Amino acid sequence: MKSPIVFQDLEKELQPVTKYLQGRVLNAGCGQRDLSSFFKKNGATAVDNCDLTTPIPNAIICDLVDVPKESDSYDAILCNAVLEHVQFPDRVVAELRRLVKPGGHLVLCIPFLQPYHPKPDYRRYTKEGMLELARIHDLEIVEILPVHTIAQTLTWIYWSYLEERRARLTRLALWGPLYLWNRLSQKTDFDTQIQANGYQMVVRKAAHPSNGNGHNNGNGHHSSNGVTQ
Repeated sequence: MKSPIVFQDLEKELQPVTKYLQGRVLNAGCGQRDLSSFFKKNGATAVDNCDLTTPIPNAIICDLVDVPKESDSYDAILCNAVLEHVQFPDRVVAELRRLVKPGGHLVLCIPFLQPYHPKPDYRRYTKEGMLELARIHDLEIVEILPVHTIAQTLTWIYWSYLEERRARLTRLALWGPLYLWNRLSQKTDFDTQIQANGYQMVVRKAAHPSNGNGHNNGNGHHSSNGVTQ
């Protein structure tokens, strides 16, 4: 049975953060969709796509813990709905930090109130968890925005529960009302700051990176634990 969940288009979901995705942009964990035209319409001058596997032509095929690009290669990096699926998220964030120029932006989109979705699916982040992720990697917080509405949140969780319980009759009875609720609830509720479906965290690499332990000093070398040195 088809799910009654209706999400806004990905382009609309990303629209609030396009002002940070300027210049040369990396779409880290691009998946199946090439958003290059969308980014360029909103200010990007060049776009690289990167993932372990993707049908997008000319994409960089690699693990996000080791992207074959020079340090400070990008003005901005998008990593959308990826960190919950990677085994070593701190190593990924460290690598993205290495790749972005001083003063450049990382846009990290991470779920919170979402059910398990394969595969694999390792983690969720609260707003405090995202702030801690930025602090650990010496990234300056620009803003954190919620994503989606309570309609998508509750429908997704409850529908996943009903699917696991194989409750076909309940799903048949509720499909119409849930679908209508989702169709009428397409605009992100930006007043929901704590109990959000997910978050878009915009962070900035300091214009003059520190020489502190585990942070970038401009030579682009890596430590064995994946944190830029």
